[in-house]
Amino acid sequence: MLNSEKLMKEYDLEIDDVRWYLSVQLAEDLLSLYEEPRKLIHRIWDKSLEDELYNMEERYLEGLDEAMEQGSTDEVKIRQIFTEMKAAKRRRKGR
Repeated sequence: MLNSEKLMKEYDLEIDDVRWYLSVQLAEDLLSLYEEPRKLIHRIWDKSLEDELYNMEERYLEGLDEAMEQGSTDEVKIRQIFTEMKAAKRRRKGR
């Protein structure tokens, strides 16, 4: 059975690459709140942003593993996510 650790090796990704991928997604989400600054302020103020950032990469990978184990997602979807991570890694490194 596939798990995130095996896929990270297969896609030549490190935990820092996962963190970068998630950071890009979070930045896009935060930027989408530009027109609604009160929502952004509240997210920072109530510490929900802090909670999102705490061990975000480990929690994300654990969630993917659980989804695979429970069958709530399929291998194609998981591989698509890792392909996006790989692309984010290349853009970050300027390749």
